[in-house]
Amino acid sequence: MSKASIENRNVKDEGSWKPTGNPRVLWVALITFTYGFSVWAINSSLAPYLKDWYGYSASEVLIVAAMSPLFAAVTSLLLGIASDMWGGRIIFTLLLLFLPIPMIGYMFADSYFMFLCVGIFMGLGGASFIIGNTHVAVWYPKERQGAALGLYAFGNVGVAVSMVLVPFLLNNVVGGAPGSDLPPKISLGPFAGWRLIFPIYGVLSLVLAFVYWTRTSEPPNRGKKLTFASIASVYKSSILPWILAYLYGATFGALMFSSAFLPTYLVDQYDIEKQKAIMLFVPIFVLLVASARPFSGWLGDKYNPRKLLIYCLGAEVVLAAALSMQLPFPWQLFLLYAIAIFYGTGASLVVKIIPLYFKEVGAVTGLAKTAGALTGAVMTIVMSTVMGATGEYTYGWVIWTGAIALALVLALIPQPYRLQRL
Repeated sequence: MSKASIENRNVKDEGSWKPTGNPRVLWVALITFTYGFSVWAINSSLAPYLKDWYGYSASEVLIVAAMSPLFAAVTSLLLGIASDMWGGRIIFTLLLLFLPIPMIGYMFADSYFMFLCVGIFMGLGGASFIIGNTHVAVWYPKERQGAALGLYAFGNVGVAVSMVLVPFLLNNVVGGAPGSDLPPKISLGPFAGWRLIFPIYGVLSLVLAFVYWTRTSEPPNRGKKLTFASIASVYKSSILPWILAYLYGATFGALMFSSAFLPTYLVDQYDIEKQKAIMLFVPIFVLLVASARPFSGWLGDKYNPRKLLIYCLGAEVVLAAALSMQLPFPWQLFLLYAIAIFYGTGASLVVKIIPLYFKEVGAVTGLAKTAGALTGAVMTIVMSTVMGATGEYTYGWVIWTGAIALALVLALIPQPYRLQRL
């Protein structure tokens, strides 16, 4: 049946409609989410440069980098519920229309406090995941949701896009900060150098808002109105939504934490040249996470996703413990790349599990995304604090190992998974 014939069904037919997939929604959501994650990563991409240009410490720029995932944590829950209530099409469009506002703020930022303030709102780019995830999920049957949502989640690669694009623009197009070793190359009135990155991203956001509104649609049963109370009641239905949220924090949250933390960590701990760290080593890490998600989503459709998740978390514990040993750079980099694959795999498996138990996909995924973003913010702050207090990152890695070990325990407990709500 054609897309047009589906969308033209009358209300009487809506109750009998069954999802069969919508490639157009999937691909537009994937492209838009990739952009959203690239916005979210701008703080992390700029952090090592701000450290040099403005004389900030490693701990201070890590706090700036942590602002985006912190705000994503605050907003993801509400965006998930909003997506369930009104649909992903309108919510994603509104978010894209809003994103240029903090970008304008970045163009005027001239103090550490202002960097913190505008950096917070850039986190909405990361929060975009929940919107597209909900929108794609309603178009696909349960037996195909793992593969569809895994492909959508490949948009995590947007972090790598910014890690490459921002330094490229700084070094080859717009330049850096006045009086630095990378002076501005372009000036437009009072704005010069690195600040001109933001109009580029802002215009692209407006273009994508138009594309998302005009090229996507909601399924025929979207007319069924859901209230805030009815959706939010899922949080009281059982402990499972909260367990899944923590599991997502130990998988996807690791990407948010690593993306915010790794550029500064590699430069500070191993004296890696900042351009190489941002444009090469971190993008490879992100690409490994993103590449693991489509295949692992498909695996979750074919096999028991919870069992696969248990194996995945077990591997994460071992690799995180090895990372806490602070090995020489080549070995540490190998461990980071190895654990990246399991981060991506675990995240897709959690996303696959959620629709198997809950019809409130947006609300539960929003809670999970909140946990993931909060993990990114908290662990970045933990690493910053540990570094400031001890002069090394070892104990921060130990704390992270313990957090993953707890996730493994929660995945192993059988009782919460025996209650089938659908």
